[in-house]
Amino acid sequence: MTKNNQKRLITFFIVMFGIIASGYNSFLKPLDSIIINFIQGLENPVLTSIYLNTTNIADQKPSAIITAIIVIILFVNKFKREALFLTLTMSTCGIVMAFIKIIFNRPRPNIHRLVELNSLSFPSGHTTSATIMYLTLALIFMKLSKKGNNNYFPILIAIMGILFIATSRVYLGVHYPTDTMAGMCLGSVIVLTYNLIYYNIEKPVK
Repeated sequence: MTKNNQKRLITFFIVMFGIIASGYNSFLKPLDSIIINFIQGLENPVLTSIYLNTTNIADQKPSAIITAIIVIILFVNKFKREALFLTLTMSTCGIVMAFIKIIFNRPRPNIHRLVELNSLSFPSGHTTSATIMYLTLALIFMKLSKKGNNNYFPILIAIMGILFIATSRVYLGVHYPTDTMAGMCLGSVIVLTYNLIYYNIEKPVK
């Protein structure tokens, strides 16, 4: 992916986040309702079990543990640059989420819930975390792959994982769809910005 394309994507996701943030209490309300009704209309014991047992992978503690394990594996295998890249993106996620939910102060949706949470809703922390982790790992895999940046299969896998987490949060009744959309945009901006800046810094000469 060229620098210009990355810049365009970053701009696109920033604009989308702004639209969602300004519209979730007004013109995007009908969209939230339509998507919630559709996703929660799929409720069944099998899907509920799957979502309940997997959605917390993107929770703060599991994400931190998984990140630490992957960073150690990368470091041990002498992929120090990639290990630092993952550390930076995931650390930024924790810092940003600590402040941004307070800024928007959106309560959880008052809908059918399968999980009870009392924290703030916008944007979805699980979706933001999943977006950052999966996209970062996809980009690392692409950089280490023999096919390089022409191998987009990791990105497709990452998108599937992100959508799985995003839909799980709506299915469980703990987030509006606009929360998860904003989380995807925010996570994408963080990863793409780091990717644009970090990998354009020349490696130190050994």
